[in-house]
Amino acid sequence: MASARVGRLRVGAAIVALAVLVWIAYETISAGSDVPPAQPQGPTRLSSGAASGKRIDGKSWVLDYDSAVMTPDGSGAEIDNVHDGILYRNGKPYMRMRAKHVSANLNADDFRVIGPVSFVEISGNHRSLETIDAHYTGALQTLELDNPTIIRQGPATLRVAKATINFRTGATQLGRIVGTL
Repeated sequence: MASARVGRLRVGAAIVALAVLVWIAYETISAGSDVPPAQPQGPTRLSSGAASGKRIDGKSWVLDYDSAVMTPDGSGAEIDNVHDGILYRNGKPYMRMRAKHVSANLNADDFRVIGPVSFVEISGNHRSLETIDAHYTGALQTLELDNPTIIRQGPATLRVAKATINFRTGATQLGRIVGTL
């Protein structure tokens, strides 16, 4: 009688152990099924800050702004009212920039200015450039001004069809001189 009782206890224990293992397996397989899927993230809106582009050798540009909208992945930004932008040459501040709107690709170290923009050399000749629309390419370290540009240096004023500034070499290429009488 005692051996039959022990046998029944063993069978009962085996059934309970099997039930516990089945329950553990089920919970392991279905774990996380009650977690809702991630919601798509919208753009990030920022006010009063700075956006920057960087190369391996250091800063490329920094734009202080009033407001910006960043893409969900943080790779791009639509920046409004750049009041103190600085473009760097050889790791040192080279030009100041003011612009109404900038579209920046932070991964590629590029930006495009849409609308009126002004640039002023910080050191050297202190020349200033005024135009609409500009494009800075970080990989080439060039600033392209593809629209008519007014260049002022001291008392001299020059209007050119376009201009390109190479920040790596410091060279400036000017398009045709635009003049009227």
